[in-house]
Amino acid sequence: MAYQAGTASNQTDLMNKLQTFAAANGFTVDNYDGTNRFLSISRPADNLYMTFYWDGTNNLAVYQALGYAGGSAQTPWTQVNDSGNGNPIISQIYSGRNVNNIGAGPYTSHYFFAYDDPYALHIVLEFSPGLYRHFGFGSMQKVGTWTGGAFAYGHHWNPQNNGVILGSTFSTPHSMMLDGVHVPTASTYGYSVRTAATLHCEGLPDQPTGGKWGVCVGPTANNIYDDTAAVGRIRIIGGCRASNALSQFGHLLPDKSNGFIPIIPFEVFYHEGYSGTPPNSWYYLGRMANVGHIHLHGIDPAEELTVGSATWVAFPGVRKSKTVNTNQETWNMGIIYRKDV
Repeated sequence: MAYQAGTASNQTDLMNKLQTFAAANGFTVDNYDGTNRFLSISRPADNLYMTFYWDGTNNLAVYQALGYAGGSAQTPWTQVNDSGNGNPIISQIYSGRNVNNIGAGPYTSHYFFAYDDPYALHIVLEFSPGLYRHFGFGSMQKVGTWTGGAFAYGHHWNPQNNGVILGSTFSTPHSMMLDGVHVPTASTYGYSVRTAATLHCEGLPDQPTGGKWGVCVGPTANNIYDDTAAVGRIRIIGGCRASNALSQFGHLLPDKSNGFIPIIPFEVFYHEGYSGTPPNSWYYLGRMANVGHIHLHGIDPAEELTVGSATWVAFPGVRKSKTVNTNQETWNMGIIYRKDV
């Protein structure tokens, strides 16, 4: 495991530091083009292929595929077996999978976490004092013998009020990590299934023939669309904001004085069926390793906590506040990452 914290002057500086960190920790940098603002990182042994594009002003796009070809370096949605998320219209990346509204920089701080058990790369960006975004990619800690396990996620915190309370951590327009609360529609700006995380998975029960992708959305999302090859995708639920473990243990408050630091896993399920319409089965696929939910009661942003022999670092989902007059807040909802020990 490896960890790095620092600052970045702008989006290109951030991504330049990320590609250096990735290359030093078991990943291959297939392409870094600071001028045209593209970065492709892979780990072929684990079928991990990720491309970032940043607009230099406000947003950063996230694409996932199952291969890399240099001819598609600046059109990542045309890479082999593209997941279907991430907008192919560069000027509109805010409505695809992205890290949104982070501005041009300079950024207050960034935190890089790299793991090899299984391989994953997570980025936490404090783009303004007290305001955070989370994004990254990696492999699931799988249960069973199903094919796949590579995931990729952005952090889309919806900027508009679409009839819901955006200042709530449970609002459905938002999408972060492997998010089982996100219930998208295609019609509203910034509120689409294209913003969601994707998971490589093949051969699951009733998966479309040739299907390779699952989309992390809520169980009532009624359209999850096809991948770029026009093959149907399946519904993946649980994860961030909606795992079964969170519903059972999310009420537990940390007690640092007694060493009680409850870390709640991001469990991931395949949900066969739509809402209450049969078949309506759940299959446990595994969890994200080395990261989880934590209640931030008594915990400051970026605070390091000792759990057993390991050190973890806790952050707000977006901002630890409850002013009610802004949607850029997540109250005491925290995300915690294992740091190198």
